[in-house]
Amino acid sequence: MRRLSVLLALVGAFLFRPAVAAPPHPFAQDPIGTISDVTDDWMHYQPRDVFCIQTRTGSIPGDDERLYSGSDPDCAASGWLPSDTALTKISLEGINRTAPDLCPGCRRLFIDFSAIPAVNAPPYYYAHGHAYYRLMSNNFGYTVDPYSHSPNTKNFTNDKLVVPEGSTQYPIVYGFDLHAMAYVTDTVSFWHETDQGPWYAGPWYVNTAGDRINGIYLDVDVAGAGAVGYGLDEIGYQSGFNDGEPTCIDNNNASRRDGDYYYGGCVNHFGGSSSGIDPWQ
Repeated sequence: MRRLSVLLALVGAFLFRPAVAAPPHPFAQDPIGTISDVTDDWMHYQPRDVFCIQTRTGSIPGDDERLYSGSDPDCAASGWLPSDTALTKISLEGINRTAPDLCPGCRRLFIDFSAIPAVNAPPYYYAHGHAYYRLMSNNFGYTVDPYSHSPNTKNFTNDKLVVPEGSTQYPIVYGFDLHAMAYVTDTVSFWHETDQGPWYAGPWYVNTAGDRINGIYLDVDVAGAGAVGYGLDEIGYQSGFNDGEPTCIDNNNASRRDGDYYYGGCVNHFGGSSSGIDPWQ
C-alpha cells in the first residue's frame, strides 16, 4: 500500500507540477495573475445584474450596439463620470443562469489580474492582452458549469451567435465546456459583440457593491468528483496569451493593437500558475 501511495504521488507530480515558488519558472510565472480560493467571501465577487464597460471599437464591422454616457444610472453605478461616453451596458438578466450564485459543493476560484507585472522581464512574459486559459488538475472529475463564471470571460457555450439556447448543438457544446474548463479573456482591453450575448473579454467587471473587480472567477464543482488524495487534487491553470510585445503581429499596428476577431486574438507566449488550490485542504 505504501508503494502505491508513493507511485500515485510521483505520477501526480509528473502530470501537474504547480508549486515552483522560488525561484520562479519561465513557464509557471502566473502569466494571467495568481489563483486563489475566495469561496469564504464569494458574494464579494458576485457581479451586478447590469453595469457598464468601455469597449474597444473597430472589432467587428456593423455591430450596432447601443452606447451610453456616464450619466446613465447603471453606468454611474459602475464608476463612470457623466463626461464619459461610448459606454456599453452589460445586462446579465436576459440569459438563463447567467452568472448564478455559488453552487452547492463548488469552490469559487479567482485569478487576480492586478497581480500581473506591468512589464515583461525575459525570460518571464505575462499577459498584456488576449489570453486563453484552462483550469488543470489531476482530479479529472472536476467540472465548471459553462455559466458559472464572471462575465468578463467566456467559453463556446456563451457564444450565442454560434450556440443559441435550444439549438441542436447546444447540449453537445455544453457538455464539452463542462469538462474542458477552457476560456478566453483579455487582461487589458474590453471586447464585446452584441450578437454573441452578454459575456465579453475584458480586465474587470462590476460587483453587487459597485466595485470593479480586476480579474476573473470560476466556480468549480468539486463535490461531484470527490477527493482523490495523493497530491492529485490541486487546481491550477495553463494559458496562452498576448504578451504585448511586437512578436504578436497585431501589436505592431496602433489601431489594431491587441486586435480582436470575435474574441480571437494573437498568442505568442505560454505559461501557467505557479501554485495550485487543493479544495480539500
